[in-house]
Amino acid sequence: MLVRGFGSTSLQVSEFGLGCARLGGAFQSDTRGFLALLCAANDAGISFFDTADMYSQGESEVLIGKALRTRRDRIVIASKAGYCLPARRRLLAPLKPLIRPAIQLLGLRRDQLPAGSRGTITQNFSAKYLRSAVEGSLRRLRTDYLDLLQLHSPPLQVVERGEWLEVAEELKHAGKIRYFGVAVDSIEAGLAALRFPSVVSVQFTLSLLEQAGAEGLFSHLRAQGVAGIARECLANGLLVKGPDDIDLKAYAKSEAARRAEQLQALRLTAAASNTTLTKLALDYPRSVPGVSVTLLGARNVQQLTTLLNAAST
Repeated sequence: MLVRGFGSTSLQVSEFGLGCARLGGAFQSDTRGFLALLCAANDAGISFFDTADMYSQGESEVLIGKALRTRRDRIVIASKAGYCLPARRRLLAPLKPLIRPAIQLLGLRRDQLPAGSRGTITQNFSAKYLRSAVEGSLRRLRTDYLDLLQLHSPPLQVVERGEWLEVAEELKHAGKIRYFGVAVDSIEAGLAALRFPSVVSVQFTLSLLEQAGAEGLFSHLRAQGVAGIARECLANGLLVKGPDDIDLKAYAKSEAARRAEQLQALRLTAAASNTTLTKLALDYPRSVPGVSVTLLGARNVQQLTTLLNAAST
């Protein structure tokens, strides 16, 4: 596993990080597999773990803290804050050990739940909320500090106003966080974050199917010495699944047709290069100037091993 500098910071990170959004959840039969995944990732050389306080109602952070607490000095923990879970989801978190057996027994799936039962997720980037969110993350992660705190998908206007900057500096001065960055959903929001010299990283989507960020954002990050975190490099599985396993019905008709054409062209490119589409997909973001770490999503050790083997061939 190659190690890279993280922008202008003192951090050194593995070129691949583990995206931990999939860790935990009431619909998982067991958490032991996730603990094994976290340890296996670190054993394979992954030192960067990207999570958020909202992932699985905080369980993602709990699992990281449980699995890696004895390796704290060898890992970089990047968490996010800004989303507010509805009360019903917060109440669910401590009840998961009791709820899981019932869910498994009844064979329930997440998509079978009424949409209204999940509540509405809101956002809050106030100083009071961010302070509270960081304290909660530290407790769940069993650590005294976050290596990186990221604003979680703030709207462009929130980034531009910069009202979060004072509390971020306060948390840094108090030793609660080492650095702070922004995880954005648009190029415009990422460019707006670059106006603040204290922002050390920007996270954005980057894949063979979504390349706009390469020149539109990541090149600007490199020019300013800001670390780039590439997410969704496998396009939510489209770039790793076989043609028969892909269902494009979730897209609008025109968009589904475009995706199908893109995937077919990429498969032909991979075949002509005597390689796999997965290999091409993993090589692309780490070849883009400005990318410090590329996040991989995996649910178990086997999936992670398959990805890392593909990347190393």
